Amino acid sequence: MDIKDLEDLYLSCKPELFGYLLRILHNKQDAEDLLHESFIRLIRASPDLPQDRIRFYLLRIAKNLAIDLIRKRKRIGEYTSHREMLYYRWDILDFEIQEEVSRILLMVSNAEQRNVLELRLVQGYSIKETARILNKSEGSVKSSLYRASKRIKLRYIS
Repeated sequence: MDIKDLEDLYLSCKPELFGYLLRILHNKQDAEDLLHESFIRLIRASPDLPQDRIRFYLLRIAKNLAIDLIRKRKRIGEYTSHREMLYYRWDILDFEIQEEVSRILLMVSNAEQRNVLELRLVQGYSIKETARILNKSEGSVKSSLYRASKRIKLRYIS
């Protein structure tokens, strides 16, 4: 098959093949991409096909490419939805942990002790950093932390 024959084949089969792919994929861009890919595969695969079978062979190539694309998108969609579910579960877990931490912090009625607990345990600052942030001495931060933890232990035990 020479270039002129391929060009004639492309021009004669393009509308039918494009419509066929569009009905399968429901996406104009994907249909155009697979239309071109079908002709490329036809050129690569079968230079000696009988003239009466080329059209059917081209339709078969297009159908298989469309099925492959749909399967690939389905796998990607399943992977994406699975990943989103994992993120959703972690978000719920984070939210539950945050609620529990907030509930524990509310057990401490003293605002200074609550601030020390939040800076130290929730945000992870050191005693020295907490003291600097609150403009307190390290000793007062340590004693506030001790008193707050003692209050929480008493509330949990009783």
